Amino acid sequence: MRLFAIDTDNNITAFPAAEQIPEGQEHFASEKELGKLAANWPGDRLVKVWNSFAGVAGFGSNLKPVKKFTNRRTAVARIWKAIQKLDGAMPEPATTA
Repeated sequence: MRLFAIDTDNNITAFPAAEQIPEGQEHFASEKELGKLAANWPGDRLVKVWNSFAGVAGFGSNLKPVKKFTNRRTAVARIWKAIQKLDGAMPEPATTA
């Protein structure tokens, strides 16, 4: 199961295991869990999260920065869909020789 963490600078990172998520970062594994976290955020945080990766290579050129979202649910759904591309960029779990 993919886990995602968001830091105080609104950077979202994918992790293969919960124990790899840095302490103090909010984490989620589904769109529903992201929605629960986002329910407590100010509306402009969703815009900042989106704009932090809109237009960035690897996410696709079709993601454009926004000034606002129609509603919180739309923002969460769009963010969730976009971060699914992070799956291929997950850090490798540590292995022992």
